[in-house]
Amino acid sequence: TVTVASNDPDEASFTFAIQGNGLAANIVVEGNSTTITKGDTTPSLTDHTDFGPVTAVGAVTAVRTFTIRNTGNRDLAGIFATTDGSLSDFTITTTPVSTLAPAGTTTLGVTFNPSARGLRSLTLLIYSSDRNDSPFGFTIAGTGANSAPTDIALTAASLAENNAALAPVGTLSTTDADPGDASIASYSLVSGSGD
Repeated sequence: TVTVASNDPDEASFTFAIQGNGLAANIVVEGNSTTITKGDTTPSLTDHTDFGPVTAVGAVTAVRTFTIRNTGNRDLAGIFATTDGSLSDFTITTTPVSTLAPAGTTTLGVTFNPSARGLRSLTLLIYSSDRNDSPFGFTIAGTGANSAPTDIALTAASLAENNAALAPVGTLSTTDADPGDASIASYSLVSGSGD
């Protein structure tokens, strides 16, 4: 209600009601159909912010698709995504549209291709015209896993009978493709009791 004071002798104060509807964009981000909280620093397999284990330095990658929604009543504009660091293990492979109408959706694709073993993480940032939630940031993570050994070979093509207990009967070797590991790992096969 607005009241306008007046010195008009015919009209004292003049009072009237006003109303309006505010317009605002509102960003909501989901992974695996689960809402992600802005500022979340706990990656989860449930909302796909945790990419899980992926073989390091290999041809295998993990791809996650995040959905961006505009639940407001005004266009969500200026949408773009980036990361807070230079870690090349995560790449934005599908970029979202730059403007979403109310009730509109777009997707953001991120690929994880670890360059080393161990936990890898960074913050994914989504900028937009949402005045309360830009940037919308959350932590994504994945684990660079050890590659399985390959090229398994056994030095002895046959085994003699009646070997002494714990005597070597051959050598099993494998090739390890992981950088920094020994290129060949060797394992000794020994006879046991009852041989």
